[in-house]
Amino acid sequence: MTGGLMSALSDLEHSGLVLKYFTGPSSSPPSINDFTTSILSAARTFDMLYELVLTSADDDGYDAYLVACFSDHPLVGMLREHTHKPVLGIFEASIMQALALGDPFGIVTTGKYWEAALTAGVKRIFGSADFSGKFVGVQSTGMSAAELHEVSQDVVADRIAVATSQIVARGARTVILGCAGMSGMEDAARRGRSGVDIRIIDATRSGVTTLEGLVRAQRL
Repeated sequence: MTGGLMSALSDLEHSGLVLKYFTGPSSSPPSINDFTTSILSAARTFDMLYELVLTSADDDGYDAYLVACFSDHPLVGMLREHTHKPVLGIFEASIMQALALGDPFGIVTTGKYWEAALTAGVKRIFGSADFSGKFVGVQSTGMSAAELHEVSQDVVADRIAVATSQIVARGARTVILGCAGMSGMEDAARRGRSGVDIRIIDATRSGVTTLEGLVRAQRL
């Protein structure tokens, strides 16, 4: 998945923006599929980051941190406790961009668990479950994050297209690809738009561009 992100986000890099990637240790769950794997991945990844970056001079080499898990992930808050640098999750970033676009929006994600969990996350972070009708909900593909890169890409594309068609039928005109593993899969979502004019948000790209803007604004 990290390799996929490096390819999908490479066009965002320029002389003023360099992206460095960190993959969780082998002791972390291979896929974040529920509350338990969220907690385990946060704890084990934080332990490594704390030793390698946050307690060393290396922290001075980074301007911001992006947690590339599409969820109300505990690692975001954990990092904020230990660095003065901006920390953002792709979940928060993509919803902020969807709200800025102004149209009703929905999320296409992985497993069924995330339909309720992401809806609850929206309410906890933003204080509203539906933004006065702007948030139409979450539609799962039924796949895990790991399966997005393990299963035939034709099957993955079909699942994303079907989930997109379902969320569009519920009124979404902005569709968030709700998993870092879906980065670069916009064409699959477009297949499911059923002739409706929609905008697609790649959550990881949202995170990078939002953090870049925040860092630049602080330097002014």
